[in-house]
Amino acid sequence: MMKKTLLALSLLGLTGSAVASPFYVDTGTNWDGATTGTSDKVCDTCTSSKDEITYIYQSSSTTTDTNGSGALDAGDTIFTSGGLAVGSLSNNVVTGFNPSQNFNNDNDNGYGGSNWLLSFSFTGLVGTVMEYTPGVSLELAYGPYGNFDLFYTTDGVTFSNFMDIKVTGAVTGSGGTLLAGTVDFTNVDALPVSMYNMFNSDGATCGGLTGYYDIWLNCDGTGLPLLEINFLADFNTNASSIVVVDNGAQGATLRGNHDGSAVFNVPEPSTLALFGGTLLLLGAGARRRKA
Repeated sequence: MMKKTLLALSLLGLTGSAVASPFYVDTGTNWDGATTGTSDKVCDTCTSSKDEITYIYQSSSTTTDTNGSGALDAGDTIFTSGGLAVGSLSNNVVTGFNPSQNFNNDNDNGYGGSNWLLSFSFTGLVGTVMEYTPGVSLELAYGPYGNFDLFYTTDGVTFSNFMDIKVTGAVTGSGGTLLAGTVDFTNVDALPVSMYNMFNSDGATCGGLTGYYDIWLNCDGTGLPLLEINFLADFNTNASSIVVVDNGAQGATLRGNHDGSAVFNVPEPSTLALFGGTLLLLGAGARRRKA
């Protein structure tokens, strides 16, 4: 129990803070026709200010019998993928935002339906089984491996990878999985800069910049330290809902359906020193985007 508690605390340290920083999404299109004069949108093509995103997703995992016990148990290595990497859009999608639109308040700018959707895919998560009791408990710990690709689509067919989350670690307990990471644009699709800046900080800025891409790119080139945008996701996982096929010494396969929510944390430049090892004091460097 002490080991799992320390893992959870270390993940909170990786994010700097579990407190959500308000954000808004600017798609560049006024989907619902409302304006800042008729609603609480941040801009005509934006949502209102939000605190978190909510989602559903599917996961698929395989294990290796690392400890040679001949069964799935503590000590085995686990490899996990999820989202669009293992399922369809209908089961792997951002379901909305909190606060959600209600009676013309907290405007979502037409999110969902036939307008626009956000989804994601992840691969390469590598971890260790901490505890496993069939149908009762499944506790995992993941290291700083893997990457989340976030996608934007207006038709459910064409997906644009506009932002990534670089995983810094995760731990799974009886209540679900707590995953930490940082916003990253190193390997996103070649898109207009405006698409990289769909997510904006509604408050914390760096030299007046609010777009996540602008903050990520520019806040290490003007004498300021690098401003990392932290990400903390809470995945609800019930051990009894995970389908486990234990193949003994050949390892196991695990599949499940999940839901959860995630927040972003954009620290003010003046508070960066408080985050210690979570911040990389780097000079300006070229960052490559995939074609």
